[in-house]
Amino acid sequence: IQGLNSLAATFGKTGDEILSSLKEITKGQLSTAELAQQANLALSAGLGNQLEGLTEVSLKASRALGRSLPDAFTRIIRGAGKLEPELLDELGIFTRIDPAVEKYALQTGKAASSLTNFERRQAFANAVLEEGQRKFSSINTTTATSAEKLEKLAATLVDIGTKIGSFVADVLAPFADFITDNLAAAVLAIS
Repeated sequence: IQGLNSLAATFGKTGDEILSSLKEITKGQLSTAELAQQANLALSAGLGNQLEGLTEVSLKASRALGRSLPDAFTRIIRGAGKLEPELLDELGIFTRIDPAVEKYALQTGKAASSLTNFERRQAFANAVLEEGQRKFSSINTTTATSAEKLEKLAATLVDIGTKIGSFVADVLAPFADFITDNLAAAVLAIS
Protein backbone atom coordinates (compact mmCIF):
# COMPACT_ATOMS: atom_id res chain seq x y z
CA ILE A 1 0.00 0.00 0.00
CA GLN A 2 2.88 2.36 0.77
CA GLY A 3 4.35 1.59 -2.65
CA LEU A 4 0.99 2.26 -4.25
CA ASN A 5 0.76 5.65 -2.54
CA SER A 6 4.20 6.61 -3.84
CA LEU A 7 3.53 5.41 -7.38
CA ALA A 8 0.04 6.93 -7.48
CA ALA A 9 1.45 10.34 -6.58
CA THR A 10 3.39 10.36 -9.87
CA PHE A 11 0.00 10.31 -11.62
CA GLY A 12 -1.53 12.95 -9.34
CA LYS A 13 -3.65 10.46 -7.40
CA THR A 14 -3.61 8.74 -4.04
CA GLY A 15 -3.37 5.01 -3.48
CA ASP A 16 -6.79 5.07 -1.84
CA GLU A 17 -8.34 6.73 -4.91
CA ILE A 18 -6.88 4.09 -7.18
CA LEU A 19 -7.89 1.19 -4.92
CA SER A 20 -11.40 2.56 -4.56
CA SER A 21 -11.79 2.94 -8.30
CA LEU A 22 -10.42 -0.54 -9.04
CA LYS A 23 -12.59 -2.13 -6.33
CA GLU A 24 -15.63 -0.50 -7.91
CA ILE A 25 -14.70 -1.66 -11.41
CA THR A 26 -13.97 -5.22 -10.25
CA LYS A 27 -17.08 -5.26 -8.05
CA GLY A 28 -15.02 -6.22 -5.00
CA GLN A 29 -13.87 -9.51 -6.52
CA LEU A 30 -10.19 -8.90 -5.81
CA SER A 31 -8.58 -8.47 -2.42
CA THR A 32 -6.94 -5.20 -1.55
CA ALA A 33 -3.54 -6.89 -1.72
CA GLU A 34 -4.23 -8.27 -5.23
CA LEU A 35 -5.43 -4.89 -6.46
CA ALA A 36 -2.48 -3.04 -4.94
CA GLN A 37 0.04 -5.50 -6.34
CA GLN A 38 -1.30 -5.28 -9.90
CA ALA A 39 -1.81 -1.51 -9.66
CA ASN A 40 1.82 -1.16 -8.55
CA LEU A 41 2.96 -3.18 -11.58
CA ALA A 42 0.86 -1.07 -13.90
CA LEU A 43 1.93 2.24 -12.39
CA SER A 44 5.60 1.30 -12.33
CA ALA A 45 5.31 0.44 -16.04
CA GLY A 46 3.79 3.89 -16.66
CA LEU A 47 0.26 2.60 -17.30
CA GLY A 48 -1.52 4.90 -14.88
CA ASN A 49 -3.71 6.42 -17.58
CA GLN A 50 -4.75 3.00 -18.91
CA LEU A 51 -5.17 1.20 -15.56
CA GLU A 52 -8.91 1.65 -15.15
CA GLY A 53 -9.62 0.71 -18.77
CA LEU A 54 -7.39 -2.36 -18.56
CA THR A 55 -9.17 -3.35 -15.35
CA GLU A 56 -12.55 -3.08 -17.05
CA VAL A 57 -11.30 -5.16 -19.99
CA SER A 58 -10.08 -7.84 -17.57
CA LEU A 59 -13.50 -7.96 -15.90
CA LYS A 60 -15.27 -8.35 -19.23
CA ALA A 61 -12.74 -10.88 -20.53
CA SER A 62 -13.12 -13.00 -17.40
CA ARG A 63 -16.90 -12.91 -17.75
CA ALA A 64 -16.83 -13.69 -21.48
CA LEU A 65 -14.33 -16.53 -21.20
CA GLY A 66 -15.41 -18.02 -17.89
CA ARG A 67 -12.01 -17.34 -16.34
CA SER A 68 -11.28 -16.10 -12.87
CA LEU A 69 -10.96 -12.34 -12.58
CA PRO A 70 -7.65 -12.49 -10.67
CA ASP A 71 -6.12 -14.50 -13.53
CA ALA A 72 -7.51 -12.22 -16.24
CA PHE A 73 -6.45 -9.07 -14.37
CA THR A 74 -2.92 -10.37 -13.81
CA ARG A 75 -2.55 -11.43 -17.45
CA ILE A 76 -3.71 -8.09 -18.80
CA ILE A 77 -1.59 -5.96 -16.48
CA ARG A 78 1.54 -8.08 -16.90
CA GLY A 79 1.01 -8.57 -20.62
CA ALA A 80 0.53 -4.86 -21.29
CA GLY A 81 3.18 -3.66 -18.85
CA LYS A 82 5.89 -6.11 -19.84
CA LEU A 83 5.12 -6.23 -23.57
CA GLU A 84 4.22 -9.93 -23.38
CA PRO A 85 1.51 -10.62 -25.95
CA GLU A 86 1.58 -14.36 -25.12
CA LEU A 87 -0.12 -13.63 -21.80
CA LEU A 88 -2.89 -11.79 -23.61
CA ASP A 89 -3.39 -14.45 -26.29
CA GLU A 90 -5.07 -16.72 -23.73
CA LEU A 91 -7.69 -14.02 -23.20
CA GLY A 92 -8.38 -13.66 -26.91
CA ILE A 93 -6.48 -10.39 -27.16
CA PHE A 94 -4.07 -10.81 -30.04
CA THR A 95 -2.36 -7.43 -30.03
CA ARG A 96 1.13 -7.43 -31.52
CA ILE A 97 3.94 -5.11 -30.51
CA ASP A 98 5.27 -3.94 -33.88
CA PRO A 99 1.93 -2.83 -35.38
CA ALA A 100 1.04 -1.09 -32.11
CA VAL A 101 4.38 0.73 -32.09
CA GLU A 102 4.02 1.74 -35.75
CA LYS A 103 0.55 3.15 -35.14
CA TYR A 104 1.70 5.08 -32.06
CA ALA A 105 4.70 6.44 -33.97
CA LEU A 106 2.44 7.72 -36.75
CA GLN A 107 0.13 9.36 -34.20
CA THR A 108 3.03 11.11 -32.47
CA GLY A 109 4.91 12.02 -35.65
CA LYS A 110 7.99 10.02 -34.70
CA ALA A 111 9.86 7.16 -36.29
CA ALA A 112 9.00 3.83 -34.68
CA SER A 113 12.70 3.09 -34.19
CA SER A 114 13.14 6.28 -32.17
CA LEU A 115 10.46 5.50 -29.58
CA THR A 116 11.66 5.01 -26.02
CA ASN A 117 10.83 1.88 -24.02
CA PHE A 118 8.22 3.93 -22.17
CA GLU A 119 6.61 5.01 -25.44
CA ARG A 120 6.64 1.41 -26.72
CA ARG A 121 4.81 0.29 -23.55
CA GLN A 122 2.31 3.11 -23.99
CA ALA A 123 1.77 2.10 -27.61
CA PHE A 124 1.23 -1.54 -26.71
CA ALA A 125 -1.00 -0.80 -23.71
CA ASN A 126 -3.14 1.56 -25.81
CA ALA A 127 -3.52 -1.14 -28.48
CA VAL A 128 -4.38 -3.80 -25.87
CA LEU A 129 -6.95 -1.48 -24.34
CA GLU A 130 -8.44 -0.64 -27.74
CA GLU A 131 -8.68 -4.29 -28.82
CA GLY A 132 -10.02 -5.42 -25.45
CA GLN A 133 -12.69 -2.73 -25.42
CA ARG A 134 -13.71 -3.56 -28.99
CA LYS A 135 -13.71 -7.31 -28.46
CA PHE A 136 -15.59 -7.34 -25.15
CA SER A 137 -17.82 -4.28 -25.63
CA SER A 138 -21.01 -6.33 -25.68
CA ILE A 139 -20.28 -8.18 -22.43
CA ASN A 140 -22.78 -7.28 -19.72
CA THR A 141 -21.20 -7.06 -16.27
CA THR A 142 -24.14 -5.44 -14.50
CA THR A 143 -25.77 -8.71 -13.44
CA ALA A 144 -23.92 -10.56 -10.71
CA THR A 145 -23.03 -14.17 -11.45
CA SER A 146 -22.43 -16.99 -8.97
CA ALA A 147 -18.71 -16.88 -9.77
CA GLU A 148 -18.66 -13.13 -9.10
CA LYS A 149 -20.34 -13.64 -5.74
CA LEU A 150 -17.88 -16.38 -4.76
CA GLU A 151 -14.85 -14.31 -5.83
CA LYS A 152 -16.19 -11.34 -3.87
CA LEU A 153 -16.63 -13.54 -0.79
CA ALA A 154 -13.09 -14.90 -1.17
CA ALA A 155 -11.66 -11.39 -1.55
CA THR A 156 -13.57 -10.20 1.52
CA LEU A 157 -12.26 -13.13 3.57
CA VAL A 158 -8.68 -12.43 2.45
CA ASP A 159 -9.08 -8.75 3.39
CA ILE A 160 -10.47 -9.70 6.82
CA GLY A 161 -7.63 -12.19 7.34
CA THR A 162 -5.10 -9.54 6.41
CA LYS A 163 -6.58 -7.08 8.92
CA ILE A 164 -6.62 -9.71 11.68
CA GLY A 165 -3.10 -10.78 10.81
CA SER A 166 -1.91 -7.18 10.91
CA PHE A 167 -3.52 -6.69 14.32
CA VAL A 168 -1.93 -9.90 15.69
CA ALA A 169 1.43 -8.93 14.23
CA ASP A 170 1.23 -5.51 15.87
CA VAL A 171 0.48 -7.16 19.24
CA LEU A 172 3.22 -9.78 18.90
CA ALA A 173 5.90 -7.51 17.44
CA PRO A 174 7.10 -6.11 20.79
CA PHE A 175 7.37 -9.66 22.19
CA ALA A 176 9.30 -10.82 19.12
CA ASP A 177 11.62 -7.82 19.38
CA PHE A 178 12.20 -8.55 23.09
CA ILE A 179 13.05 -12.18 22.38
CA THR A 180 15.30 -11.26 19.47
CA ASP A 181 17.14 -8.62 21.46
CA ASN A 182 17.55 -10.77 24.58
CA LEU A 183 19.08 -14.17 23.90
CA ALA A 184 18.84 -15.22 27.55
CA ALA A 185 15.12 -14.39 27.57
CA ALA A 186 14.66 -16.40 24.40
CA VAL A 187 16.29 -19.45 25.97
CA LEU A 188 14.06 -19.09 29.05
CA ALA A 189 10.95 -18.68 26.90
CA ILE A 190 11.73 -21.90 25.00
CA SER A 191 12.47 -23.99 28.10
